[in-house]
Amino acid sequence: MSFQLSGNAAEIYENTLVPLWFGRWARELLDLVALKPGEAVLDIACGTGVTTRLAAQAVGGAGRVVGLDVNEGMLATARELAPDSATDWLLADAAQTGLAAGSFDAIIAQHGYHYFPDKPAALAEFLRLLKPGGRLALSIWAGHSPYTAALCDAVARYISPEIAQKQHSQRAAPSPEDLAAQLEAAGFGDVNILRQDLQIEVPLAATFVPLHLGSMPIAAAFHGLDDAAKAALAGDVADALQDYVVGDALVYPDAVHVMTGVKV
Repeated sequence: MSFQLSGNAAEIYENTLVPLWFGRWARELLDLVALKPGEAVLDIACGTGVTTRLAAQAVGGAGRVVGLDVNEGMLATARELAPDSATDWLLADAAQTGLAAGSFDAIIAQHGYHYFPDKPAALAEFLRLLKPGGRLALSIWAGHSPYTAALCDAVARYISPEIAQKQHSQRAAPSPEDLAAQLEAAGFGDVNILRQDLQIEVPLAATFVPLHLGSMPIAAAFHGLDDAAKAALAGDVADALQDYVVGDALVYPDAVHVMTGVKV
């Protein structure tokens, strides 16, 4: 799996996307998982560690938390944000973690599953890593929000149709039935696909779009545009989202599916 960021993208991600998006989804995911003190937890595709840090709070000093990601920049930022934490930060692929079998009570992943190039191999690895009765919870986008649909359209016009298509496909939502079948084929029991909905509030497009694109793997392509093209891209997003402007913010609906299962 390859999801590499460069420059200060990880810092932008943590300072912009985490409070506006991923911190909120992290709390929703962990409310569902209901971690207990003393449990061992693996956070897959942990990014800058927002879900990992919340998991560490939930399991306490008697617990164990590992945050895993393939992106060195993300993990470096995660370590800086939790310098005194007992959390282990691991640079590894989700399908080949190198961790011991039967090590974890829970495995979680917030918005990482859609990036895995070999999902069956990753699910097989998660099953191997869980203790009997251990639980899995993976959140995945439930399709495009109005914002991401508008952004993909603008990226196609000003940067690259191929890049836009890649971003679009990562947000494309398999049906709940397909997601459940993937977990069942991997050997998980008690499989459920749960939908979570949030109203998202972000700054207006002129401010938010450059920050968002600057935190993504396509940051270099965006920064390679001249100022007029950057402004036009953000302007097209703004035009498409006029109905979602509330004061000085964009407020729009978004949703995820959470795939849950148990090692029987």
